Amino acid sequence: MADILAEQDGPRASHKIRRLTVLGGFWDGLELDFAAGLNCIIGARGTGKTTILELCRYCLGQMQSTDPTRQLQLTKLIKANLDRGTVEVTIETRDGMKYRVVRGSSGEPEVSDERGSPVEVSLSRGQVFAADFYSQHQIEDIAISPRAQLEVIDQFVADEIAGLDPTRRDVISQLEKNSADIHQLRQAIADREEMLGEIPEIKKRIEALDVGGEQADDINREVALKGARDQEKRMLKRADDTLAGVVDQFEGLSRMVRGFGQLVERSEGENGELFERLHMVLEAAGNDAVGAIASARKIVEGARLSVEELDRQLTEAHGGQEQRYTELLRAHQDAQAQAREGARLQTRLNELLEQRRSVERRRKELLELTKKRGELLDRLSELHDKVFVLRQKIAREITSRLEPDIRVSITQFGERGDYAERLREALKGQGRHYSTLVGRIEQNMPPRELVRLVERSAVSEIATTLEVRDEQADWLIDRLRGAEDGKLLLDLEALQLEDRPKIELRDGGTYKDASTLSTGQKCTTILPILLLDSDRPLLIDQPEDNLDNAFIYETVVRNIGEVKARRQLIFVTHNPNIPVLGDAEAVFVTESDGQHGRLRTRGDVEQVKFEIEKILEGGAEAFLERKRRYGH
Repeated sequence: MADILAEQDGPRASHKIRRLTVLGGFWDGLELDFAAGLNCIIGARGTGKTTILELCRYCLGQMQSTDPTRQLQLTKLIKANLDRGTVEVTIETRDGMKYRVVRGSSGEPEVSDERGSPVEVSLSRGQVFAADFYSQHQIEDIAISPRAQLEVIDQFVADEIAGLDPTRRDVISQLEKNSADIHQLRQAIADREEMLGEIPEIKKRIEALDVGGEQADDINREVALKGARDQEKRMLKRADDTLAGVVDQFEGLSRMVRGFGQLVERSEGENGELFERLHMVLEAAGNDAVGAIASARKIVEGARLSVEELDRQLTEAHGGQEQRYTELLRAHQDAQAQAREGARLQTRLNELLEQRRSVERRRKELLELTKKRGELLDRLSELHDKVFVLRQKIAREITSRLEPDIRVSITQFGERGDYAERLREALKGQGRHYSTLVGRIEQNMPPRELVRLVERSAVSEIATTLEVRDEQADWLIDRLRGAEDGKLLLDLEALQLEDRPKIELRDGGTYKDASTLSTGQKCTTILPILLLDSDRPLLIDQPEDNLDNAFIYETVVRNIGEVKARRQLIFVTHNPNIPVLGDAEAVFVTESDGQHGRLRTRGDVEQVKFEIEKILEGGAEAFLERKRRYGH
């Protein structure tokens, strides 16, 4: 991986927002063409500057927020300002591809090429195009949210993480199915095992039966043979059921491969011939596969016919054998009751033995699933390790760029809030003080280790690790095993603890966690990180909020000057230092009559210096008064 945050000597390829157009609503008729460097949106308060950024964010499908209240606020803002109109954003990827993204007040973003032809491009995962949006006060929120801090760090290695995400999602999906299958198998085994406890008792009762009389051996043999006939019918039914299931699977597989030809559409672009060949390859593969499946199905259906014929022959044979059994009992009426009881017990024993075979098959399946689960968990852990290495590298690079004032570190698996919450839910309401116990588990025992010890009933080991009595450890094991019918342990085992970032600011010679700082210090800590190099446009609503002018000049403006040649910046601001000292390539001046917003003018700093002076500095008189007071 290249040093994402290393100092750059010149421009590099980056994503850009080229144009914003709005039809309908508060900003009806708005057209903004953004520069590749620094863009500033200025205007009096209440002229809808913030709405411009939020419409852009909405159009690109980046409105999602982990805070439900914030999400509701954004949704209301868009609904109120867009009404039934549409917003269109033209974007350019770092590869030079241009797309038009259109979105109405409802529905999802629709993407087309420069000519307006729809294209199958998704913006949801940021793999084609991504931008970083930060609303007013969101910078402060980042300082107190480890999850938000992690998102900021991940943005610097978004492509590398995105490359791992499909595999991670696939492994997690497989794990979820694996958990469901294991839980279902365990339940099925548990349900049948209780019945299997009857087997020894039934065998004893069969052995204890005493038919008596001179024909006792013949009667006992016939009773045994009757039991064997019952078992034979069960074996044939098992074979037929299995073959029937395979035929059903063939039917589903045939439907799937018949659709190979529809996996791709014929392309109208320059590569149409290539896709035509691909379509032919897939259709041919589907036809060949259908033929192969039909041949295999014919073989299995032939086996079913043979089973049916054997079943007919067996039924015929059983008929004569049952008649012999009935005649023997009729001749020895004194033994009929004992013989019938023996036959009943033998039939019940056969049922239980069939269940035992079913349990044994399920246990083998369970072993395979458990082995597969271990492999999936190891694979997921490896993928998480790779993500952690990426995050750790970025944390070090951020620190090297911003030290000694700011430093960033990452603790692997340090975010354990979800883990603790699952444990609290499982243990609450038990009449014990479980909060302390949950805290000790959270700090000293990762989920997979906890599950391993609970499943082994390792009372002493758990008690020693958690520094509790054996009685409490035994209670913990019993409670966790029974929680959610045993599913909790599966969920805990697959729970992936998230990494936890720590961002600190040097204050008075010591480093302090960003979450403990004052509002101004929080922004002082986070904003320089957001302003580091990236290939994603950075859009911030009033980055100067809660910052003093000295910091804006010394840090914000200096960083803008360094990064704007390599990263597009779009700021809504009330601070003149940002557009003037940042030498903005484009300044957009807004105004409003209270019902609609309007772009009053646009241009570079020189072209709109009168508006900057009037709106942001207070006008020429304010300049003269400051000169009189300060002497310069």
